[in-house]
Amino acid sequence: MRLALKIILPLLASGALFADSARPEILDRIRDYDMRHSDLLVKIVRDPETLRYAKVRALEKISVIYRQSKAEAEMVAPRYFEGITAGLAHKSPDVREAACAAGIVFKDSQIAPFLVPALAKTLKEENHPLVIYACAHSLSVYTKEQESAIIVPALLAKVDKYLTEFNDDADNEKALREVCHALGVMKARRSFIPLLKVLQSRYDEDVKEVAQESIQAIRVH
Repeated sequence: MRLALKIILPLLASGALFADSARPEILDRIRDYDMRHSDLLVKIVRDPETLRYAKVRALEKISVIYRQSKAEAEMVAPRYFEGITAGLAHKSPDVREAACAAGIVFKDSQIAPFLVPALAKTLKEENHPLVIYACAHSLSVYTKEQESAIIVPALLAKVDKYLTEFNDDADNEKALREVCHALGVMKARRSFIPLLKVLQSRYDEDVKEVAQESIQAIRVH
């Protein structure tokens, strides 16, 4: 009887958490080192009935739990990948932004070979500047040669779009700076001409400064 209760009570608790997950503050019950609710976090992101804010909080928790408990959390990394990809496909930019941001902690994970193409595809197709920034920022930590081969074309596609469709509001310039920075981290020589074009563009000096730093990083590589 005691054994049965030990099994049933955690399941009931998880069910209660999920039932209440429309109220985002319920996610505060999940502590940073607590992986018992990993499936619940993924379910919150994937379920169409949960609030956008709850999905954002769940993605943030996924990132924190993995970062704090990396060795243990690697066991559930494939499930986290399901949650992140669901977030990347969400219609709301704040959820996509959170999914992109969550991806930064998985650079040495077993899911990295699958996550990089998903993030690169999102970056290439994305139009919202905050999502572009978060995606470029996360991708900048994936520097292996095979990863760079996937990431650089997506970054260059974004540079080309910004050069073709001039947009100098604060959020878009922040996104373009991060894209230029990521190209400098990748040190791909094919980025040289596009970055030179940024220097010749009408974007602000802080954007051009980052482009210049990236050009220098490519030159000395």
